[in-house]
Amino acid sequence: MKIVLEYRNSQFHECTGTPTTPISLTVDDAQKKLILIVPSGTSMIERRAAERNARGIEKVGFQTAKRGRIGRGYELIVEGHGGGLPDRLRHSPREVY
Repeated sequence: MKIVLEYRNSQFHECTGTPTTPISLTVDDAQKKLILIVPSGTSMIERRAAERNARGIEKVGFQTAKRGRIGRGYELIVEGHGGGLPDRLRHSPREVY
């Protein structure tokens, strides 16, 4: 069974139905995976904060209202390229010798 958590107000929250926020975390019990979806256009700061929270869920799990703690010890997979560094920051402004 898959459970979708949506990222809002710097935390993941349980979602009933389709997530209303662009960043979401899917907990897949069958494959023991956490799938973090970060769409393009998301800021690097928001992506890193969501990834940090997802890594916390990977370590201690997420407490749900009905099913108890889920996601502990699962493998984290990050999908999407949102929050990457801009091209101008990928290269050094100085030449490398």
